[in-house]
Amino acid sequence: MIGVPRLFHVSEDGPFNVMSPQPSPAGTPYAGQRLVWAIDEAHLVNYLLPRECPRVCWATHEGGASELLASPARRVIAVEHAWIPMLVDTRLHVHELDPDGFSLLDAVAGYWVNEQQVRVRDVREVANCLVAVAEQSAEVRLAASLWPYVDAVLADGGEFSVIRIRNARPRAEG
Repeated sequence: MIGVPRLFHVSEDGPFNVMSPQPSPAGTPYAGQRLVWAIDEAHLVNYLLPRECPRVCWATHEGGASELLASPARRVIAVEHAWIPMLVDTRLHVHELDPDGFSLLDAVAGYWVNEQQVRVRDVREVANCLVAVAEQSAEVRLAASLWPYVDAVLADGGEFSVIRIRNARPRAEG
């Protein structure tokens, strides 16, 4: 049995005292299921950005084949230039959740779910997403396009997450 780590829910709304199950998004295997979604502490940095911000996140590792992905940082997040104003202006609420009743959904992504209402243990506000990511010792890369990073993380085989790519600039032709 795996122990439940510290769990968080990040929102542009709030702060909240409790989190209630919400319908899961369409287009996912959990569409319509009412769940409280949480992220574990190891993956929290991937969510310290505006919800709709497209991003490619990866954990650096020994033996990675791509120079594009190399970094001295433990985690890296690539974001398009157009999102810079939102990264510094969006306020987030980071809710630490009571872990009772949560089950692991995806260890690679750090997703945990609960079908019941969950008590919020603590809330902190993030006033600047770039500062919040830096405080987690992660590197932020600002890029004209996320597609080279998408291709590189898929080929690399390491731990990665591609979030809200539907909001990214289209892949360049040719």
